[in-house]
Amino acid sequence: MIELAARVSNSFRKTWSTTPDVVSIAPGRVNLIGEHTDYTGGFVLPAAIDRHIVVAAKRTNGSKVTGYSVDFDNIANCPVGEYDPEHPVEWFHYVAGVLSELERTGHFVPGFCFSVGGDIPIGAGLSSSAALEMAVLTALEGLLGIRMDDREAALLCQRAENDFVGMNCGIMDQLISRMGQRDHALLIDCTSLSVEPVDANLPGYSWLVIDSGKRRGLVDSEYNQRRSECEQALAVARTLFPNREIRNLRDVSSDALPALRQVCDDKVYRRLRHVITENERVLKTVDALRRRDAETVGRLLYQSHESLRDDFEVSCKELDSTVETLSQTPGVSGARLTGAGFGGAVVALARTNTIPVIAKAIKETGAQVFSIKIDDGVRLLEVHR
Repeated sequence: MIELAARVSNSFRKTWSTTPDVVSIAPGRVNLIGEHTDYTGGFVLPAAIDRHIVVAAKRTNGSKVTGYSVDFDNIANCPVGEYDPEHPVEWFHYVAGVLSELERTGHFVPGFCFSVGGDIPIGAGLSSSAALEMAVLTALEGLLGIRMDDREAALLCQRAENDFVGMNCGIMDQLISRMGQRDHALLIDCTSLSVEPVDANLPGYSWLVIDSGKRRGLVDSEYNQRRSECEQALAVARTLFPNREIRNLRDVSSDALPALRQVCDDKVYRRLRHVITENERVLKTVDALRRRDAETVGRLLYQSHESLRDDFEVSCKELDSTVETLSQTPGVSGARLTGAGFGGAVVALARTNTIPVIAKAIKETGAQVFSIKIDDGVRLLEVHR
């Protein structure tokens, strides 16, 4: 973290020939379990990780926003207040989206310059986009001398991604990047936005992330189609059970599945079944973590992957192959795809003393394994106003 922050800060000094006023750092995340349940009002169990996006920024006297990407080695800019969702530099869309939403909430956006860089693998399902959004917002909070409510900050960044970038994500990624707690996953109720820390460190075990190497672009993928299918399932449930209060799919229980199967299109039914059973798996995982029951946690991870593969149909051969390899490797309790799917990463729970064996087995498949530390949420490292 410190090395990354130093690299971005040094880039800022070199690029802009001055020192930054603020340096913000926002974590990526791994979702331990609870996939495609956030935008349906359900439960999720993400953890902030020790991979980050850093933004170093300085207020200027002009009326332009200009930024340099350390990773892409390019510069993007726009006049303050003129934010274009078709801007030719793709990473700048997330920056502009946050600035646009910040102005909509009544905050003044000054001219400023910035440098940005990170060590979150892009497209690996570890939420580099939400980390970028949150790092930008937090840097602006530092420049303006304000501190937004955590949930309002997460909702602002979600709107930036939904309405400006065009990705209909739920609230999970932004909320965990903002509110993550070291050594703890957060049980998030995506209806009430309540957050409950859960100790995710099991003695003798480590959480691993395996980058499959398969990249996906969510905006151009079937992600938005899955959300539409969930909305269709919600409409069917409300019609079938008019006397029940069904705010979202969280309010549909597994005992309703037999009746829903009779009236739902098969594809829509399978999407619904995944969401309902995944919510149940999240709560069971929380219970198992509190009991220090690694075997049960692992079994639930495998069940989640099977449901994502068969019912929600968001897996791919690379992810399936990685999970299969892990299931046959000694020391692995469980594994599943993490993130939206269609590529990206797998999360696994494994005995710490078997990591070298696991890394060797994974390397032979062409994927990359790394252990993670569960980290805090976004923070300001430097403020010089």
